[in-house]
Amino acid sequence: MSISNFHTTPPALPAFNVSTALLASEVPAGAAGAAPEWIKITPRGTADTRDGRVYLFDPEKLVARFKADAIDLATDIDHALALRATKGEKADAIGWVKELKAQPDGTYARVEWLPAGKATLAARTHRYVSPTFHHTEAGEATWIHSVSLVAAPALNMPALASALPGGPGEAPATVRQALGLDAIADDAACLAAIGELRAAFVPIGLFNDAVATLNAANGTIAELRSTDRKRKVGELIEGALRAFKITPAQRAQYEALCQTEAGFTHVATLFANTTPMFQPSGLDQRRPDTGNALETPEMLAARAARYREAQAAAGLALTHAEAVRALTSNPSLGR
Repeated sequence: MSISNFHTTPPALPAFNVSTALLASEVPAGAAGAAPEWIKITPRGTADTRDGRVYLFDPEKLVARFKADAIDLATDIDHALALRATKGEKADAIGWVKELKAQPDGTYARVEWLPAGKATLAARTHRYVSPTFHHTEAGEATWIHSVSLVAAPALNMPALASALPGGPGEAPATVRQALGLDAIADDAACLAAIGELRAAFVPIGLFNDAVATLNAANGTIAELRSTDRKRKVGELIEGALRAFKITPAQRAQYEALCQTEAGFTHVATLFANTTPMFQPSGLDQRRPDTGNALETPEMLAARAARYREAQAAAGLALTHAEAVRALTSNPSLGR
């Protein structure tokens, strides 16, 4: 298929090494005015731009990449997918490239036109084809992004070209700023920074699994700590009760104070420095250990009498009750 009036122009997409509206060639009319099935989208070999840059097209490589990707290429109007879709604006496809073919004079695409595409071609409002393609630093096209219908050859599209400043290898200022790079950073520096970000990226599924596992582990640890604290608090309070350092009525108060680690340490120190408030009462059916057999009331009364006599001889008169209290406090007296 012969296509004439091939032209070039130099704009570049805000993505790295992607050019749009570089090429524009007129769409050939189909039979009886129908939309053509095959259209030429790139030349073969080099194409010079108006500002002196050179791009290289290898149709065989472009076809091989298209087949490897196994994805239909979108056809749009005025590079809408490359310019507006990246900003979140509406950009619809008007056709789909189903096949690429390498020919002696360039790369051809077989397009399945949607009604909007057929209507645009029939109205003759956009008569030219212009591809958007990714290229290397040296300007060699590596794959086709999309194919557009435009209203004029590329050399007559200054508005589109001027809206996309920067040549190959020059990263947009907004990208450099977003990555925290200086004003002279090129594509290579930006790609290196993006690579570092991607290396640190954790898939959201893996992140959620890790968080769930961590939460479960923290719950188990908290439960173990709670159980251990209850045991330690119980042992501390029981020890204080047995040592007559607190009363049973005070138990709840000290348990509340022990709910934190600082509170537990404070209560333990307090108990360690507290002297017992009571002497053994005998209410538990036991008497103080005298080193002998348990003392009967008769034995206590006899010992009290002897103690009173000894104190009287020393000039100190005691009542029977006073003698009993003294003997209770000191079991060795009166023996």
